[in-house]
Amino acid sequence: MSNAPPERPEDGRDWFAATFDVSRETLAKLDTYAALLAAWQAKFNLVGPATLPHVWVRHFADSAQLLRLADREGAAHRPTWLDIGSGAGFPGMVIALLTGDSVTLVDSIRKKTLFLETVRDELGLGPGVKILNQRVESLAAVKFDYITARACAPLAKLFDWGEPYAAKSCTWLLLKGAAVEDELAEARRRFVFEHELIPSLTDPRGRIVRARSVRRRR
Repeated sequence: MSNAPPERPEDGRDWFAATFDVSRETLAKLDTYAALLAAWQAKFNLVGPATLPHVWVRHFADSAQLLRLADREGAAHRPTWLDIGSGAGFPGMVIALLTGDSVTLVDSIRKKTLFLETVRDELGLGPGVKILNQRVESLAAVKFDYITARACAPLAKLFDWGEPYAAKSCTWLLLKGAAVEDELAEARRRFVFEHELIPSLTDPRGRIVRARSVRRRR
């Protein structure tokens, strides 16, 4: 498949359904999510206003593409995810909806976690989706199989925040923009890690950092 998004309807819904093989039931829940986002965006600035008409590509597909990079099928148990700086729920809430995995979404801004709680309850996602209104540094000592983030902080800061919560085999899936090489160079000064750079399906300038074995330099 080409790295650039193919031609598709303006709202991207049909393209999303075909690309990610999504059921009608899940599509209906994403319709509800999109409607909630539009309603709350009128009161709070949850996402960039210009992205709202393109929610299926800019937010839903941008999040869902991370699942193609996660080795969930070979897992010995249902994976656990930590989503740092979840904002309006991208990518964490979309991952929770598409997989049924246990996902912890963390954001320090209360209006955003109120929105996330509303989405979780309206979509019927249940207690497996934990929403925490706090700074990630203050989390309880829990280990996660996957750590995700989008448009939250530079790579070095994400490693700094998330490293205490990374399981030994943790995979980091971090959505990044055009400055990713500079962020990698900065992160290497403080951390040792293995990584791959994968082109984004939804943004020709975007890259996904898939990292493993992240540890602080001694």
